[in-house]
Amino acid sequence: MNASQTSTSSSLLKDDSCRCNSIDQVVTSYSSKLPSRQLLQDIRLPNIVVFYISINNFNQYESRKKFSVDIQLVSYSFLIRLVNRTFSLQSNFTLIAKEASAFKCNIPVTNDFDVDGCIMNALEENDDGTKQQSSVEFIVYVYPRTKKQIQSDTDDWCMLDETGTNSNDQDDNFEVIEIQNDSILVTIKPKNNRQESFLQKATGWLHGSTNATSNNCLTKREFYQMLDPVTGRLLDEQAFRQKIFDNGCDESIRKIVWCYLLRVFHESMTNDDKKEYMVKAEEHYNVMKAAWQNRYKLNDSEIIALENLIQKDVQRTDRAVKFFDDKENSSGQKLFQILMTYSVYHPEPGYVQGMNDMAAPILYVIRDESLAYACFCALMRHMTSIFHPNGIAMNRRLDLLRKTIRAIDLELWTKIEQCDIGNLMFTYRWLLLDCKREFPFKDAFRVFETIWASLPIDRFELNNDNTLSDHDDLCPSMLCNQHRESILSSISNTILSSRSSSPTLEDAQSSLDGGDSGYRDEQIPGLSDFNSRSQRYENSTCLTSKSTLSTATCVPLGKWLIHFSSIDDENHFSDMFTIFLCVALLEQNRSSILQISHSNGDSDDFIGSYFTRLVRQHDARHALQLARNYHRQYVLFQMRIKQLLTDN
Repeated sequence: MNASQTSTSSSLLKDDSCRCNSIDQVVTSYSSKLPSRQLLQDIRLPNIVVFYISINNFNQYESRKKFSVDIQLVSYSFLIRLVNRTFSLQSNFTLIAKEASAFKCNIPVTNDFDVDGCIMNALEENDDGTKQQSSVEFIVYVYPRTKKQIQSDTDDWCMLDETGTNSNDQDDNFEVIEIQNDSILVTIKPKNNRQESFLQKATGWLHGSTNATSNNCLTKREFYQMLDPVTGRLLDEQAFRQKIFDNGCDESIRKIVWCYLLRVFHESMTNDDKKEYMVKAEEHYNVMKAAWQNRYKLNDSEIIALENLIQKDVQRTDRAVKFFDDKENSSGQKLFQILMTYSVYHPEPGYVQGMNDMAAPILYVIRDESLAYACFCALMRHMTSIFHPNGIAMNRRLDLLRKTIRAIDLELWTKIEQCDIGNLMFTYRWLLLDCKREFPFKDAFRVFETIWASLPIDRFELNNDNTLSDHDDLCPSMLCNQHRESILSSISNTILSSRSSSPTLEDAQSSLDGGDSGYRDEQIPGLSDFNSRSQRYENSTCLTSKSTLSTATCVPLGKWLIHFSSIDDENHFSDMFTIFLCVALLEQNRSSILQISHSNGDSDDFIGSYFTRLVRQHDARHALQLARNYHRQYVLFQMRIKQLLTDN
């Protein structure tokens, strides 16, 4: 190497300030929509570089590994450290970039400019003019020569220090997560490797030390700006759901927002379409309701038994809320009729205790009985399996919760096992009702809309088979004769975060303790151009024309994600935000759980009673914030795994 290059690399190698702040402080603004229910074969993510590194020892290829790396990390010194760390080299080597062109040239890599050039050369232009990155391959030629021999022979050598390594792993600003099949994910190391305890974080919440987002919810003005001023169509459903996921919506527009979230209103409906739908929905609902009411008048035993079952639960549903405790009991009667109509026309699974808890907030927000029924039916298309008597979906959620607690907080899980409450039956209510009873009644609205915005859109879709159930659910495409483009979604439809609530890169870096972030701050044209092209050619990274992609800061991924290194199926993925919300509740009460002793007698009853006393008292804002942070990491991790395992 020449003197200037040696000095630059040396300073980067020894810089112990190469840290990124925690996920609570640095978030991404990436979001997209892709087709669902299929393993994607060409996943492209902004700010993620995929490349191979092959080891050539005495002209013999020994091993080859594939890497997925945050582009913010990529530099010449990073590659040197990565090679030594992942391949445990004990000798000097030279780094060569293998060009993918027809000329098959091998280019020496000796500085940041060479690295940026390799990345830029890998950008391939498609027929439509967009660009996508093909895989880069670096070849490491290993020769056990001395420094004196190297200096006299060539300037292209990567030299080790006297101990035989470039730097200590603990000094690196990145984490290495091995997946499978020699595939490795490299992510930014969170500041201080997140050494603070969960108890410290929970205590910090009480004193406001958490980097809390502002209450920048979707306002009425902002929402109507999202609608076409002439037709009333929703212009960008993804941006709409993104905003709701981050901060929810203002109370004044919650009725129409929930109709969109639950796909009762969809993006192609005009103002006239919505009016037509509401008229026809009310007519059809009244016919359905009159049918079972006539059976009740004829003393139909099945209807009478169902009426007795539902009335008992309705009389106990949210009675502390004035809306359900009026003297005329008109709201309670509407809730009863919604549940009766649904149960009669949906005998599988029929009515199950807990459905009343999910229907009550919908009726409170929507107020219109027929429209509330349609919204409830849409929600049940997603939650029917959770309420099914066979318990398969609930057992899946319980298993996922055990796995997630064990991955994120092993100490807490060990305590839970020691107290013989590993069955987690005290969380059954949380998982069944999406934690509705754990927060104040109106705070639960924000919890629900965040969960719904996080789900793939097709969780609320109709069956598309023109069955009677579709008509009985008051699906708009069944009641209104209008053209409808069905937009399906996949794992990446879930929201990672939003620019509206996320700190900018400048804000994030200024919040770091102690000056320089440790990342490359020089404005190298190649890397800057790569970022701008990622944003400009966003459609090349997605499989739909309606995707939205933005360049963002990189998200540090926690080591706990290694427990989720297989590609989850749709059901597992759709459950995960609720799972992370449950973990957030446990962390808020972590100190109390750790204090449980065998002298408490039945630990299961003790902790069950403890959380019963906390009904409707948890802090929804902080619980949602932590759940979002975990969920962002999980979603991006799953997408990067898909990219690693499917990208050629």
